[in-house]
Amino acid sequence: MSAARRALVPPSVEVAALVSCAALVVALTALARPTVLAVALWIGALVVAWGWAGMLALPSPRGTAVVLVTGSLALVLSAALDRQAPWLDWVPGALALSVIAAFLHQLLRVDGRPRIVESVSAVILALGLVTCGVLMVPLTHSDQGAALVAATLAGAAASSVSDTLGRWPAIRAWLVPAALVTGGAASALVAVLLDQPWSIFLLSGVLAGAVSHAVRSVLRDLPTMAHARPRLVMAVSSVLVTGPVAYAVALALLPEVVLR
Repeated sequence: MSAARRALVPPSVEVAALVSCAALVVALTALARPTVLAVALWIGALVVAWGWAGMLALPSPRGTAVVLVTGSLALVLSAALDRQAPWLDWVPGALALSVIAAFLHQLLRVDGRPRIVESVSAVILALGLVTCGVLMVPLTHSDQGAALVAATLAGAAASSVSDTLGRWPAIRAWLVPAALVTGGAASALVAVLLDQPWSIFLLSGVLAGAVSHAVRSVLRDLPTMAHARPRLVMAVSSVLVTGPVAYAVALALLPEVVLR
């Protein structure tokens, strides 16, 4: 591998530290209360908005950031202010308005609208990531749901630590199994510490480790990953994407957490 190519690969230890810190903050706020978690998620969304256009080298970075900041605020508030189960009734409307804002932004561009399809698709993808994170908020209305969120995030953090083994070429082929094993083990450990059913939490950790590792694997080869800001965006994105995992596991195996 050439020196130029090696420079484009994000430092695994640095990324693991970023993912672990982000996951820890979100997990602790999830154990606190839903509104505190909503604030933490919006801060994470602000990080994504701050670096998303730069990470993907999109045109009109300022307009993209404005759409993502306002759209993420609408998504977070739609879940945080809803007072009736399943606490997601307003989220589809907020997401729809955010997508409309993304298209409106393209109409207002005065630069000739180069790469318009790529720009719209990237903004909608970022809004989707924020929506993934918002799915954690309803679960925190119960102690068991909050514990499940914390355990799921532990799985994501553990998988980022196992990614550091990729510095040795002989182990790179085993990074996916390592992410599954470490993610499940970390979630099961959190379940035991919080006196929760470890088998259900184990499943959540395995899935969280898989999807979190997948996001980092997709983004890590971008040329912009030679810089710190895109690496931070990648780390936060790999945490937000675990929201549907926790929600789906709760809906399938702990429905009282979601539908009570």
